Amino acid sequence: MVAEYSVWQQGVEVNYAALCEEKKDGLHILRLMGQTSVVYIPQMIDGYEVKVIGEYCFSARNNCKNRTSDNDWEKMEKLARDRGMNELSGDYVEQVILPDSVHELCSYAFYNCRKLKCIEFGRSLDIVNNDAFMNCMGLSVLMVRSRAEEPTGAQYFLKQLNKGIELKYVDDGNTCGSFYYSEYTESYEEIGPAHIFQMDVQGEGYRARQLFNDGAVDAVRYDAVFDAAKALESIYTLSKMAVGRLQYPVKLADEARTAYTQFLKGNIENVLEWIVKEQRIDIIESFVQENILDEKELDTALKLAGKCGWTAGSASIIELGSRFAQKMKKSRYEF
Repeated sequence: MVAEYSVWQQGVEVNYAALCEEKKDGLHILRLMGQTSVVYIPQMIDGYEVKVIGEYCFSARNNCKNRTSDNDWEKMEKLARDRGMNELSGDYVEQVILPDSVHELCSYAFYNCRKLKCIEFGRSLDIVNNDAFMNCMGLSVLMVRSRAEEPTGAQYFLKQLNKGIELKYVDDGNTCGSFYYSEYTESYEEIGPAHIFQMDVQGEGYRARQLFNDGAVDAVRYDAVFDAAKALESIYTLSKMAVGRLQYPVKLADEARTAYTQFLKGNIENVLEWIVKEQRIDIIESFVQENILDEKELDTALKLAGKCGWTAGSASIIELGSRFAQKMKKSRYEF
C-alpha cells in the first residue's frame, strides 16, 4: 500500500509518501518519499501503527529490494513527482526521527546513507538487525527520548557502530544525559595451524559500549573507563567524554567530576579548538559556570572564533567575558 501524510516541521508543512506493508505486528515502512532531508515518521499512518523499518528502506534505489507491487511503486513515484518530493535515501538523508512505536530496524535499513548525521528514536526500539547502519560514515549522534536512568535499546545501536558517536538522552524536549563513545577497531589473528582466530580490539570505546545494566547506561562504570582511556584516546575523544558528563551529570560522583575537570583544564587550548570549530557556545558557557575557563582562556576562545569567522560566537564570548569580569570585580570586594 502507498500512504500519504503531512507533518509540520519548523513551521512548514512537509509532505511524504510511504510504501508500506501491513503485518500482524503493525505497519512496516519499506520506502519513503519526502520534501526534506530531515525525515519525520509519525506513529500512525492511515490508522495503522508504525512498528518496523524494513530492509534497505533508506538505501540508494539500486539497492532497494522493497516492493509490494509495481503498481504501488509507480503510484508512489507519481505522488513524488506531483508534490515535489525526493527519494529519501542514500546521500540525501541527514536526520531521521522515528516514532515511539517503532521497535525494530531491519538489516541494511540505512545502508550507504553516508550523510546521515543523527537518528532519533524512542525507548521501545530494541531490535537492531545486522548491518542496519553499514557505511553510515557520518552518523555521529544517537538521540533517544528517555531519561538516562531508564532502559532503552541504545546499546543495540552502539554495537552496530564502531565510529566515535555521542549518545544523547532527551526528556520532554530537553537533553538530560550525554555519553561519548570513542572509535574502536577489530582485527582477527590466526593462532597456530588449527585455523583458530582470536579477535583483537583496540580502543576503550568497545569496553564502554558494554556498560549497560538491563538496558540502562551504567554511568558509574562509564566514568571508571576514563582513566584507562587517557593512555589510548585522543584529547578530542577524552574531552568529548568529559564535556558530556559535566554538562549532564547523571550519577556523577565527585571523584569523577574532579578527574574530568582537571583533564579539561590541563588541555584547555586543544579543547577550545574543537569547541569553537563546532560552534558550541553552550559548552563555553558551561565552562565559565564550572570555572574551567578564566579571562585569559576566554580571550583565547575569542581569537579562535575570529579566525574561523564565527561572528555570533564572538559576540557571545565577549558578553561572557564582560559578565566574568564583573563577577571577579564583585568577588574582590566581598569580605
